[in-house]
Amino acid sequence: MSLKLHLQPNEKVIIGCAVIKCGRHAVDFTVENKVPILRQKDIMTEAGAILPSQRVYFVLQLMYVDSAADTTHYYASYRDLEQGIVSAAPSTRRFFDEINREILAGEMYQALKVARTLITYEKELIAHTGVQAAD
Repeated sequence: MSLKLHLQPNEKVIIGCAVIKCGRHAVDFTVENKVPILRQKDIMTEAGAILPSQRVYFVLQLMYVDSAADTTHYYASYRDLEQGIVSAAPSTRRFFDEINREILAGEMYQALKVARTLITYEKELIAHTGVQAAD
């Protein structure tokens, strides 16, 4: 299964464990094998992971792109975050149930997609409480 990518000038993409930055001109290319791929818009930096749900996304991202490494420590961090968030907001359990199913199925990119919906949900919860959320 191949994936066609189009990168804008100066856009970054993670392919496997490599960060690739496009030059001054847009480029099209195809990735012919199955490797972790994240476009710049989907990359969460540690500094940008302010909300608990964003920290979940960040840890899942590390598990995804660092798939060759021992991810035990990432998984322990994920579990701690899961427990804390679900304790504070039990309505988030459904997101974690789905994320956990994707992790067990080895579908880390799908787990990241669910984590993005968790981030949106957390921001909605915060907005309803009147507390200001960080972007």
